[in-house]
Amino acid sequence: MASIFVSYRRDDAAGFAGRVEDELERRFGDVEVFRDVDDIASGEDFVRRLDHALQSCRVFVAVIGKTWLTARNADGTRRLDDPNDFVRQEISAALRRDVRVIPVLVDGARMPAEADLPEGLKSLARRQAHELSDSRWDYDMGRLASTVEETLGPQPKPKPAKRRWLATAAAVVALAIAGVAGWHYASGPPDLDGTWDLPNGSYWIVEQAGRDLTIQEVHYDSREVWKKGQGSIDGDSVEFRLDLVFQPDYYTEGRLRISGDRRRLTGVAVTQPRNTQADVVLTKR
Repeated sequence: MASIFVSYRRDDAAGFAGRVEDELERRFGDVEVFRDVDDIASGEDFVRRLDHALQSCRVFVAVIGKTWLTARNADGTRRLDDPNDFVRQEISAALRRDVRVIPVLVDGARMPAEADLPEGLKSLARRQAHELSDSRWDYDMGRLASTVEETLGPQPKPKPAKRRWLATAAAVVALAIAGVAGWHYASGPPDLDGTWDLPNGSYWIVEQAGRDLTIQEVHYDSREVWKKGQGSIDGDSVEFRLDLVFQPDYYTEGRLRISGDRRRLTGVAVTQPRNTQADVVLTKR
């Protein structure tokens, strides 16, 4: 049975809950994650199926959006005050079982105060919350997944998709070509060793050995190293790949052009497996 139960209000944070479910399934496998819209078949007893899933879970993820606390029924009463409210029943059951309950705040929501919660849910206010923001989604999800893994224990990594192998192979070939083509440097490669600032406040720490680079990216908010990887200088460009520390299956790769004064790197990076692109501008301190 599923070890992770994802709880949410459909009219509050259904989209966020779906994204959370997708990320957890990618990390821990489909069978380990339960969410009602996907895992209750037509004709099944809804209450019985929820109860069965709650009895087997070891981690309970409560996705809380902006209207989670204030959502109301058609008669105007607050849903959380209704003993038959499914969200209230789910969380209350998880708290009674003393499983790992993680409040996950999305869309700028704040953690409810104990005084705002009904009996049976008040201890939820004492659980350490985890915030997910769109601006740093991958990083935040990686930390959430690591917290879940602390309870479930290390999980076998899913087999990489074929396109991942192809992307990796292409990167290896590109780096090999870069190494062969490097003979034309008469005075050695540009000096890129040092600290490089990104516009959002994050920065790269680059250590150079010839044409090879070791790169660490420090996050603008947490000040933790959240990406690590390598790069290679090819003429007036740098090819690089950085793996997300807290979510190893995610990585960013790209090619950056070195400015004439060697104090600026510009280009485009692609994050996989989502295949999202972003402009990159780095300025040397």
